[in-house]
Amino acid sequence: MDEHHHKGPRPVTFTLDGVEYTVDDRRQPAGDILRLGGLDPADYDLLQVVGHGKEKRFEDNEEVQLVPGGQYLSLFTGPTPVV
Repeated sequence: MDEHHHKGPRPVTFTLDGVEYTVDDRRQPAGDILRLGGLDPADYDLLQVVGHGKEKRFEDNEEVQLVPGGQYLSLFTGPTPVV
């Protein structure tokens, strides 16, 4: 059958806020990707850069199909501290 193909998922490498990460699971909730970068999904949304000056925004529980070499950014959505 198809046993000559790769075994298991292939890792995917992408950047989040300019930092490179490699994961085995290409499909993950946006919140998990943010946590990977040490960010609290309650205070951030995930953006995928899809073109020059264009982004796609993901809510915390939305599933993201990670793209090899993809560029992702965090967007702070939490409360602004009052000084």
